[in-house]
Amino acid sequence: MKSQLIRNISVALLSAAYMFGQEPRRVTVQVPFGFHAGAATLPAGQYTVATELRSGLVKLSSADFKSNALVLSRAITPKTTSDEGKLIFNRYGNEYFLSRIWAYGVDGRELPKTKLEKESAANASRTLESVMARK
Repeated sequence: MKSQLIRNISVALLSAAYMFGQEPRRVTVQVPFGFHAGAATLPAGQYTVATELRSGLVKLSSADFKSNALVLSRAITPKTTSDEGKLIFNRYGNEYFLSRIWAYGVDGRELPKTKLEKESAANASRTLESVMARK
């Protein structure tokens, strides 16, 4: 009984250490236009995008730390792997919405469409825009 308790505690501690030892995937990009990420509206500029693989949380931070956003996402698998990271935006008229995040050669993240994006999509045609990450 005592050895089983010790084993269970050891497994719990190792799992916690593994979870907290995971570093978020980071991509740094220069976005040349203002855009929406979840409920946030962000201006053009340089952003660091960090994705937490376990929780699905995406954090966007501008280089000057004045603009930030936290958005939930879901995992998506690329059809081909790439050595380049990039952000994919849906554009409806003059509005840009962050849609997908691809880190370097790993699974990507997809952001759910917000109510605003769905309304914009109903009123305009869609165009995809890619912004490449810098290493």
